[in-house]
Amino acid sequence: MKEAEGSNFTAALEVVNDGLNAHPASEGLLFLRSYFCYKIADSISSELGALPQPIQPLGEGVLMIDGAMTTQMLGRFQEIVKVLGDAEEAINEILQVNPRNNEVTAFRAYIDSKLQKLGQESENMRMTFTNTPNIAGSFCVGCRKNISFDTQTVVFRKSSSTQLEVWHLPCFKQQGNKN
Repeated sequence: MKEAEGSNFTAALEVVNDGLNAHPASEGLLFLRSYFCYKIADSISSELGALPQPIQPLGEGVLMIDGAMTTQMLGRFQEIVKVLGDAEEAINEILQVNPRNNEVTAFRAYIDSKLQKLGQESENMRMTFTNTPNIAGSFCVGCRKNISFDTQTVVFRKSSSTQLEVWHLPCFKQQGNKN
């Protein structure tokens, strides 16, 4: 518990997992495992909130997307989903032994809602990334070179009601597009 009190939930989880190896049916250790997993996921989520936003408006009809940061964020989302899945697994084990535990059932509902929300956000980002070349093309309007949406910072500009242009950020700045 010393690690947990110091907010070192990863170390605390290791201690709990060691305890579960010796006592696999311990409800208390299973609950601590689920709680520490949740706290690790919450810490990762807080770290993401402190980072600069990968998608930023630059003006009306202009949007900048940092592909590398977005890819990194999607990777962190996967880490959170994995850790929350571990928490849910521990909760399910508790509920097999004690299905009427209201606190654990409520915690499971909370974890499930977090997983669902994160899964939806992650899927939306992935679909946007996947569909972007179909919508805006895969070549920069300025230099006509191929764009790597998952590693480069790009700018999308609405050029008409139905057209969307995509630029490398340096090309966009070089052309004097300030919008």
